[in-house]
Amino acid sequence: MASGQFFDPLTLLRVAPLVTSTASVIIASDSHLFLSSIVSLKKQREKVNEIIPRYFEAFFWRGLPHIFITYGLSIAFGLTNTYSRPFATSRAWYAAGSVLALAHFAFVPKIMWKVKDAIDAKEVADGTGAEAVQGWLNVHYVRMALADIPAWTCFLIATLKSLKSI
Repeated sequence: MASGQFFDPLTLLRVAPLVTSTASVIIASDSHLFLSSIVSLKKQREKVNEIIPRYFEAFFWRGLPHIFITYGLSIAFGLTNTYSRPFATSRAWYAAGSVLALAHFAFVPKIMWKVKDAIDAKEVADGTGAEAVQGWLNVHYVRMALADIPAWTCFLIATLKSLKSI
């Protein structure tokens, strides 16, 4: 059984960054879906402004551990694959995916103020909660386009190149 006939740990290692990066992209896509849906309710803007500061606060703090876990694992698995096979054609792709996954956190200085604005918004009908969350979403879209999706793409290419050679 330990021969790899049914389970090959190296194959798991090669696929792991793609799996964890896929989870990261799904979390980012779901964040977009849930928050943009609420913000888009123009006719109910007053009610949205009343509830969205607390909703966003709960959403943010509950989601943060998932972000650290999925991106942390993507970076760790990507780097492990980068250094475990120094001459493999997939090496540069694993390295690029790891760097791009790490780039997700480069947006923290830009996005932390948007998070603060959204959480600190007053829970009143004429408040700025929806506008603050839309500000967070705007940075979130850019981060997805420049870091999250490219990281996933690099890990996909790395995995395909790596598994092709196994």
